Amino acid sequence: MSILANAVLQHISHDWNERHWIGQGCLPVEFRDAAPLLRLASAPGMHWPYLTLVKASAQPAIRDFTTAIPGYRQRGIDLERLSRLIADGYTLKYQRIEDFNDAIRATAIAVQGHFGLPTTAYAFVTPAESRGLSFHRDASHVVAVQLEGQKHWEIVRPAGGANPNAGLEPTPQGEPTSFVLSPGDVLYLPHGWPHRARTSSDRSTHLTFTIARPHPSALATELLVDGRATPDAVLSNAVHRLGV
Repeated sequence: MSILANAVLQHISHDWNERHWIGQGCLPVEFRDAAPLLRLASAPGMHWPYLTLVKASAQPAIRDFTTAIPGYRQRGIDLERLSRLIADGYTLKYQRIEDFNDAIRATAIAVQGHFGLPTTAYAFVTPAESRGLSFHRDASHVVAVQLEGQKHWEIVRPAGGANPNAGLEPTPQGEPTSFVLSPGDVLYLPHGWPHRARTSSDRSTHLTFTIARPHPSALATELLVDGRATPDAVLSNAVHRLGV
């Protein structure tokens, strides 16, 4: 069962690529349990690169928290060294978390089906008073779901249009907005909007669903769909719907 109701996806569709959207208390209480994600670090199948660490956009050396698995590129997780890095303020970042959790997998499938775009899930567990990533932008649209604790977000509506490429943006130019997400809150952020977040509680755990920015071929397909509208209207509608 998807943790995001269809009404949430409809709200995101309404604001798609135009503005951010915050849904307070949108997540049912039964889906706000962060314990399964916290236990994943010690799960038998967990390994790098599914699990990484980040602090202020910097990552430790892979060998600092992993051990070699003979014959494999993947590396096992050294829980003792991992704990020391978390105590030092590093954020746990789970990649492709849908491979490990049925509800997250169902949500990724539902989001992908709704928007018709590839969707991948991540999870972030951030210690108190810490920041995993500095100001950065994503090439994908982002849906963040707060599970545990509170996180203070700063986002910037880009001046003159969004940069569609992922990367750090130390001094973003545009209209800034800040707010706090609490358990059960949902945030939609259009692609290319600079943002950063910091834990404002003992610990914060949130999910992020990234919705891939459409390939240029999708725009070409859209332009061919409706021959009744004027060229300007077709182009405007296609750009708005696809978020290119």
